[in-house]
Amino acid sequence: MSILVELPEKQYAPKVFADFVPGAGFNLKTARAMAWMSQLAYETRFPDKIKRIATGWELGDVRVLQQPAKSTLPLSNTHAVLATAKDAMIIAFAGTNPLDLLNWISDFYLGRVDADVHQGFEDAADAVWTDVGAAIERCMNDGRALFIAGHSLGAAIALVIADRARHEKALEHAEVYVFGSPRVGRDDFVSRYNAVFGSTTYRFVHGRDIVPTVPPSELGFHHVGRLLECDSGQKFDQTRLRNDVDSDEPQSGDEFFGGIAVQLRGLFSGPLSLSSRTDALGVLSQLLSPSIGDHLPDRYYTSLTP
Repeated sequence: MSILVELPEKQYAPKVFADFVPGAGFNLKTARAMAWMSQLAYETRFPDKIKRIATGWELGDVRVLQQPAKSTLPLSNTHAVLATAKDAMIIAFAGTNPLDLLNWISDFYLGRVDADVHQGFEDAADAVWTDVGAAIERCMNDGRALFIAGHSLGAAIALVIADRARHEKALEHAEVYVFGSPRVGRDDFVSRYNAVFGSTTYRFVHGRDIVPTVPPSELGFHHVGRLLECDSGQKFDQTRLRNDVDSDEPQSGDEFFGGIAVQLRGLFSGPLSLSSRTDALGVLSQLLSPSIGDHLPDRYYTSLTP
């Protein structure tokens, strides 16, 4: 994993689960906890670090997963963290190395007209399904609430995992928090996913994040769940959470190829994407193109911090 998404241990916020209440429905405090769990999933190179941070958050039964993925995307491993908190199980997935971001975005434009889910996302989820599927089954048997979260590619994996658990484990309820998620599937996937999890899936988009614009809707891919957006460097406002699951925003542009051109121009123009990180890498990340900078995980948990 990249040092751009690994965070110095001292910069992890304390007590992020203090106001986490399973069963209380959507709120920004729970969203913030899920954003931080998604950040923690980027640290799988350092299992002891993960366990120290999780202990400080008063999480239990912490497991770290890092499995090779045979994927059509430029992806070597799928990374995840599993833990329990206040009679709930949380499964969080990491995304990709930001330095590889443009490489795997480029793959989306090829598309596959015969698949209802992007094969790369299915491959990445399959790499950890044995462990994750067993954990979800235990969670259901124990009567625990289930939370699934992820950032970037990890958000896509989270959505595929929820749908697979519906199919193979008869999962009927989960709260799914995804940050900077790409579109995962076409109409059949969207219909079956939203029928079960749409109202309890919360899709966050920060600023000019480029990743939620791909794969493009012109190729038949669509978003799921309820959208909550905020401007670059601003705070998410709970009152702006959409009640419906029909939003497919943000789009790449009004027309497919014109939209790509707009995106490419936007990569290197506009105001800086400001980071809350105080280390040198956090400062340097502000030099990234705005569409990439707005996608980084620290922009999401910062925009969820009061």
